[in-house]
Amino acid sequence: MGNRVVIQRNPTSGSGRGARQLKVLIADLRQAGFRVRLFASRERMDAFLAQEEVRAEIHCLVAAGGDGTVASVAQRHPEFPVAVMPLGTENLVARHLRIPKCGRTAAAVIRDGKTKIYDTAFVNDQRCLLMVSVGMDGDVVRRLSMVRSGNISHLSYARPILGSLLKYDFPVVSVHDDDGTLLAQGTHVIVTNIPEYGFRMQFSPNANPHDGQLDVRVFHRTGPIRTLMHIIRTRLGMADRQGDVTRITRSGVELRCETDAPVQFDGDPAGSCPVRVRIEPASMTLMVRSTEQ
Repeated sequence: MGNRVVIQRNPTSGSGRGARQLKVLIADLRQAGFRVRLFASRERMDAFLAQEEVRAEIHCLVAAGGDGTVASVAQRHPEFPVAVMPLGTENLVARHLRIPKCGRTAAAVIRDGKTKIYDTAFVNDQRCLLMVSVGMDGDVVRRLSMVRSGNISHLSYARPILGSLLKYDFPVVSVHDDDGTLLAQGTHVIVTNIPEYGFRMQFSPNANPHDGQLDVRVFHRTGPIRTLMHIIRTRLGMADRQGDVTRITRSGVELRCETDAPVQFDGDPAGSCPVRVRIEPASMTLMVRSTEQ
């Protein structure tokens, strides 16, 4: 590894505390002898990394933002190790890696230089690190994206969630194998790569980012009341009721719907069905804490 650390910052992620921790990260890295460059512009960062003399000196790239920033860096530069500096609202990748919103901790991870290879998925042609889903949460993400301006918090989701509970139609989504075989149908489908999910809900606790498989979860009930009760049960860690959920493990699936069914992946809107999701085993290198097994 070289001694250059290139940081991609999402200027719309994080609060004042996050900005302060980013300064701590940079100061600690420079004190440790690293050459650090910070970019808010993706285009300028990509142009910088296109230089052969720069590429030869890269220690790692840092995604400073939310999960969308991590996915963007991994999508554009999968050849380099990626470290995570969480600045967003949820930061599910950082939670999985046990990296808090702390510049000193992130700097220590980078200094130690320990890496681990992870599976990623592709949603059509976009790299996905966490999950893709079709259903009410996709509608919530779509509603939030239409009114979002700047930084958000958990409270920012309140109005979109209420709007979705009142107005979402809960169309039936079908899950198909790569050969077109129908596997299951339901009103909410989550395809996950790691077990973490927003608001600390464990929809797919058995998802494994190292097994070369996607964990597909299909919820069969319909309507806002049943969906809300299911969300509450999941948040409380209660087992699914018999017949409510079908779980499938596949390396690739296609999600279809006869009407408009909003899709989200890694917390960002991704249009509507149909959407194809496929796993790409061992396709991303993340920097991890030295205690990671």
